[in-house]
Amino acid sequence: MLFRNGIINPTEVQTNIKMQNIFKDTVFIKGVLDIKKMPIDDGFEFVLAGRSNAGKSSALNCLAKNKKLARTSKTPGRTTEINFFKVTDEIKLVDLPGYGFSKISTDKKKNLNSLLDKYFSTRKSLRAAVIFMDIRHPLRENDVQMIEFCNKYSVPFISVLTKSDKLNNSAISKSIKDIERKLNSHNVIVTSSKNDVGFDKLSKKILEFIE
Repeated sequence: MLFRNGIINPTEVQTNIKMQNIFKDTVFIKGVLDIKKMPIDDGFEFVLAGRSNAGKSSALNCLAKNKKLARTSKTPGRTTEINFFKVTDEIKLVDLPGYGFSKISTDKKKNLNSLLDKYFSTRKSLRAAVIFMDIRHPLRENDVQMIEFCNKYSVPFISVLTKSDKLNNSAISKSIKDIERKLNSHNVIVTSSKNDVGFDKLSKKILEFIE
């Protein structure tokens, strides 16, 4: 409790500040295309998924307060590996290749799909998925497939609408209500990497899965 007998509890304040800033020391570990080369399966892992060019890499950079953490590109489909990032000794972020526009070969795509199946079905440390969608074009076919994939393996997910700076407030509200209705969920977060909006809320939502 922040307040105890009407007095602010300094220990709780420090804990809250620490948790809010927990992603600022995030560092890249490795990119893999082989499940045997993945980091040790322990702690808490959170998958980052989304269509190519949905703003996932920019969102990761904003979450970590580090513009150079994840490489961003105007060319969709540049990320072709599963990239692991260390947040703390116990928490990792797992950045999946963007789907929808990937330029990888058919054989490599099959291998990646097989790897994702193995990861989702066997990874004990997986706590939740964060699905990034362009607020102007949410719930495209690939997004729905990823949601169904999460449901298949009983992995909870957070829906994140990116690039909110592209719409006015009325359009943003309409998009949120539409997504919540279609998913029958109020677990929707709106962000803008350009304006650095929504990432404190996303950070807190992710951390709810390890409490």
